[in-house]
Amino acid sequence: MFKLLRYKIYFKTSEKLYEGLIASILDYCCMFYINTSQKNIKRITSLIYHCALIVVKGTRFISENKLFQELGWNNFLGRTNYLSLTVFAKIKLINTPKIIYNKFFGDLPTKVGRNIGKLKIIFSKKNNFYNSFYPKMIGLWNTLSLHVRLKDNYPDFLESMHKRFHIHQYKKQNLFQYDTEIDIIYMKLRFQCSKLNADQFKFNFVNNSKCLQCNKNKQETIHHYFMDCKKYDTQRQILKNNISNLHQKFTKLTNRQRIQIIQGTRDTIQYR
Repeated sequence: MFKLLRYKIYFKTSEKLYEGLIASILDYCCMFYINTSQKNIKRITSLIYHCALIVVKGTRFISENKLFQELGWNNFLGRTNYLSLTVFAKIKLINTPKIIYNKFFGDLPTKVGRNIGKLKIIFSKKNNFYNSFYPKMIGLWNTLSLHVRLKDNYPDFLESMHKRFHIHQYKKQNLFQYDTEIDIIYMKLRFQCSKLNADQFKFNFVNNSKCLQCNKNKQETIHHYFMDCKKYDTQRQILKNNISNLHQKFTKLTNRQRIQIIQGTRDTIQYR
């Protein structure tokens, strides 16, 4: 159903559908996925990747890291580790009923000395303990820095986790929408899967990566198309003038920084 609605709903709507129908289930079951097999992790990662493609109306040639960075999403393992640690800390720091707290932490000894705040894995004759989320969670907890492990306030701990796992790093910026054809063209330029010959050549869609519009015998890259190609000198000057009216520092930037602004990458925030 989600795939059938790909081109019929707006970007924000499709992202909300993903969060409500798929991400909510994955988040709810994070404790069970912490010890799952690599095969299942690959399956779930593939599911999230294809959902991200549907949200941005992209193609299969977009890399997973670039796609998640574009949307401000975390990969599956990062998201699972973040949620598991926050649940673990919530039990430890918030007013948890004593019977539950003792069940989780009562039998777990704490290390002392320079390893203060770290938890030890207890010896168990049965496999129930080792097959549970305890060993993995103890290992994750012990990787945290000392000042994070010793925090006695849950909001402060949560803020530390946001910084560690880069949660909502890009959400507040809201630079991109994918609801029009122009938005999708910009997205393809950022992901280097546009209709320029250099991008098409990487996927064996064309036999030549050279620019056919000029006689410079250079590859038709984004840099060449926007900065060098003689075919578009007039359009280039108009584009520079229009951007300079909105961005006063545009003429002082390098060509690389100008291209980042033209194609709308998130790095352009620092140039404003």
